Amino acid sequence: MRVFHNRYGSLYNDEVVSPSGAEGRYLRWRWSQAGVVVVPTGPRGWALVPTFRYPLGRISLEFPRGGCEPGEALHDAAARELKEETGFDCRPSLLRPLGILHAETGLIESGVHVFTAEVTDGGGVARPEAMESVTDPVWLSRDQALASLCGGRITCGVTLAAFALVLADGATASPQG
Repeated sequence: MRVFHNRYGSLYNDEVVSPSGAEGRYLRWRWSQAGVVVVPTGPRGWALVPTFRYPLGRISLEFPRGGCEPGEALHDAAARELKEETGFDCRPSLLRPLGILHAETGLIESGVHVFTAEVTDGGGVARPEAMESVTDPVWLSRDQALASLCGGRITCGVTLAAFALVLADGATASPQG
């Protein structure tokens, strides 16, 4: 049963019967549009955006991400989000899909499409949302990124999953340490 809806998505409070026959209630979120995340890769490593996240009450290092506008193609949305959050230009045709991730399989129904983009670190002007991005992107080498992952500096589930896809991909996992 849908209990809430806005332009971003809908929240459901579902009655569920598990494979074992147990009954329960579960919340489920469905985004209105497809989600995208972009892993900007360049000579200095990967670019992450310091983003204020209200639920955490602090800044989170994350890859640029967002949702498609109605009728917008995935590649176009990824290029737009990259430009908005970092100022980096990338033609949609140059974005390379890495896969789909599910940020929270126990709550969020919608998948997020992951892309990688080769960019130069002399990007243009970012137009971040006032409530989110804090500063210009932060570049991390492979070693710095791994240390940030292990040290708890990067905790965003979408960013962690996108990193896993990049590292598994191998071709884009080679920024210098």
